[in-house]
Amino acid sequence: MCSRFGIRDIPIVNSVPVTPSLNAAIYEEIPFDIQWGPQSTAPTFITEGSKAGFGLIDLPNAASTTSLRLNGNTFNLISLQICAPQHKTLLPMSKQLDCSGEFILGFRSPALVSEAYIFLCVPILMGSTTTPSVYLEALRKEQLDGKPTSLLTVLPPTNTHFIRYSTCLQKREQTGTSIQQARVFVFTEGLVYPAASFLELGRKMTKPPTAGRVFLPTIQLPDGLVDKSEATLFSLTTETDYKSMLRYSQYYPKGQPDSSTTRKDSLDAYKCVPLEPSQNIKDGHIVVDTETGELLSQVVKEEEVGEVKTSKLSPAMAEKIIAIAIAFSLIVFVFLVLAYILANVTTPNADNFFGIIQSNAKTVAPIVLFSTLMAIVGFVLGVLLPMML
Repeated sequence: MCSRFGIRDIPIVNSVPVTPSLNAAIYEEIPFDIQWGPQSTAPTFITEGSKAGFGLIDLPNAASTTSLRLNGNTFNLISLQICAPQHKTLLPMSKQLDCSGEFILGFRSPALVSEAYIFLCVPILMGSTTTPSVYLEALRKEQLDGKPTSLLTVLPPTNTHFIRYSTCLQKREQTGTSIQQARVFVFTEGLVYPAASFLELGRKMTKPPTAGRVFLPTIQLPDGLVDKSEATLFSLTTETDYKSMLRYSQYYPKGQPDSSTTRKDSLDAYKCVPLEPSQNIKDGHIVVDTETGELLSQVVKEEEVGEVKTSKLSPAMAEKIIAIAIAFSLIVFVFLVLAYILANVTTPNADNFFGIIQSNAKTVAPIVLFSTLMAIVGFVLGVLLPMML
């Protein structure tokens, strides 16, 4: 059973007046990406079988290319539904009266993660607009307007801020009931759509389609998830509850989808995890713990810092080091010459002493002298390089 002290079920009820300042107080970025798969056939409601009449939308093959990435985990699209308003009380007061429905996208992760489900909830507001959602129009007309569409057009076109919360859901299993954690994103700007067009949509989703009054269905969660485990919904009654249990964020779309195979994701959506073939490859599958690892953005940042520290010498720096080494060698050579002259002047037996040196020098191979000079230069470089890097 889900705890009675935390958020449970979908939706939740909020009794706190929603204001811009209140949402600003709980603002917290959560970087995630959505790959919007193009849909080349018109979307349609499911009108046959046990799922008919609940506002569920048939998932085409293109749905398999729509996925969400959060904290390095991939979530695949598994359900679409238009239902009665679920999160009206999380909207600003000025928008609550116009909310007549909600578009819900359900995603599921194939990996073992703490929150296996993500639901994107878009309240549908009745109003006039010159650019109605291309996806909803294709669903209403049951045809495309000459080019593929995508689910990106069901999000608010300009303001993509959302309130998010984590919730506990019960799941019906063959052996009983289990507990699943889910995360819910509610886009507070809502999607404006003409009332007459929405009424037409509502009539298409009923079983059988009707020309009379329309009653939108309640939310239908996938995979046997139970939306309401108790008679009363979980409620937020104080501003303290609102601030402690909800967070306010913004989604940044990457642009209109196309039919190419190129994918652009944020580095914050991926993690680098260790991979040991003997431990992580089982039965032809790669099995990794996605709760561990380091965000790819952090790894790239660390590598960039390392490259700066170990960068190659610039030409100017190399010239400077060579000049210092040559100058040092010349100084040593001049010092030896001066020492020779001084010794020749001050030593009584200098002629005999330096005569011995001169005779011995003839037997020394030039390579020895060259090696000695190079040793001096190498010593200078070894001292200077660590000091200048």
